[in-house]
Amino acid sequence: MRRIFFLTLVAMLPVSCNDDESLPIPVQNNQPSNFYALTVGNTWEYKYFQRNVDGTSSFVDTGVVDAVEITNTVNLNSNIYYEFKTVTTGNDNPSSNFISFLNETGEKTELLRDSLGYLINEGGSIKYTNSDFNEHLVDIQSFGTYHIRLTETLVDVTTLAGDFNCLDTHSYIRDTNGDMFPALDHINYSDGFGLVFSTMSFASQSEHFIEKRLNTYTIQ
Repeated sequence: MRRIFFLTLVAMLPVSCNDDESLPIPVQNNQPSNFYALTVGNTWEYKYFQRNVDGTSSFVDTGVVDAVEITNTVNLNSNIYYEFKTVTTGNDNPSSNFISFLNETGEKTELLRDSLGYLINEGGSIKYTNSDFNEHLVDIQSFGTYHIRLTETLVDVTTLAGDFNCLDTHSYIRDTNGDMFPALDHINYSDGFGLVFSTMSFASQSEHFIEKRLNTYTIQ
């Protein structure tokens, strides 16, 4: 059986984020920042691009699109979560090529909230942080462990949606000895806009093969 290891950006282990008083509160102009743009009615459209097989550094449109909308709020255990609905098109018959790793055509939902700078789901798993520069363990597999780490470097990211100043979080895998695999992915969020750009890599390759780019958005 062929086994292909690649970095994923959504699989997380449960962690405790209930003690909000122990974490710094992100503020902007002396007000709590809506860093992740958690407002019902906000929408984002993302397009996926695949590295061209011609040996150049160019990327080509895969035709796969994620349309994301915050549709509702849900109260769970006295915490308000935002319901993210993602409708994927253009991936009706994923095969052995790269787009088999993307969302299949269809609809899915996810509940998320901002716990004082940590973007977490209803299970308490961390998906992102905008203020903690420590390495976070996010998944465990037989071949190693997945990690994310927010860097202290801001990056300028340009997509068809515009120009954004973003945080840069690294996503990577360590083997069972603690050594890093060659792959290093990036997850870029911009304050007040949410996710702008991310990459996906095979663990054994230093160059990523998929880019997820913000195409359009509506922020209230």
